[in-house]
Amino acid sequence: MARGPFHFKAFSVEQDGAAMKVGTDGIVLGCWTEVDGVRTVVDAGAGNGYVGIMLMQRMTEGKVIGCELEPDAAKQAAENYAEQPFEGKTGIAWEGAIQDAASAMPDLAGTVDLMISNPPFFRDKPKSPIRARNLARHDDTLTMGDLVKAAAQLLRPGGRLCTIWPHDRLDEWTSWAAGWGFHPTKLVHVQTMRHLPPKRFLSEWTLRPSFELDCVEDTLTLEGTATLDFTDQYLEYVTPYLRGT
Repeated sequence: MARGPFHFKAFSVEQDGAAMKVGTDGIVLGCWTEVDGVRTVVDAGAGNGYVGIMLMQRMTEGKVIGCELEPDAAKQAAENYAEQPFEGKTGIAWEGAIQDAASAMPDLAGTVDLMISNPPFFRDKPKSPIRARNLARHDDTLTMGDLVKAAAQLLRPGGRLCTIWPHDRLDEWTSWAAGWGFHPTKLVHVQTMRHLPPKRFLSEWTLRPSFELDCVEDTLTLEGTATLDFTDQYLEYVTPYLRGT
């Protein structure tokens, strides 16, 4: 398990207080999510806050509200937000369940431009003896239905929801999102290597758009045929963020 701070090119984050450390899923989500015109972001299951800070790096102005259920992770997110170097952007850590965010912060409900989530997506898998790690990895406390309902409550009409999930849950997620009035605008099948089937999918959904939207579908391959044989496509995404690229 990684310990100590993680150093991006433009900022660093402490991560000892969060059960889930900086990882590929969150990095890919942070690089891929578009922020043009975005002023208010909610990060559902923010962990130590690094995905939200990645968005701050590209935002012109605005704020990120990181919602995190686990107390130690929420505290660390607050500390990392306070240390981020990007002027004109702020981060706020809110300790609590995303299911309660709209009622706890009524001024936020229906106003958010973008919600992101690298959620706890394992279901019916072996669990750790560490409670905080289970909260971060397993969907016992945040189901798909809860997440998309919370997004529908927080986002403004035309607001976007961007997530990353295991590829075998694509049909399930599509059903939940559509059921709450979301329309797909982007879908990316994520392969770890060229010869392997997709392991994850990135998706962007727009809440109750005012006109019909097309969905752009693509594939992102992280490595070629060997470990650390990163593709040009992957490097294009991560070069603004990761040292050594």
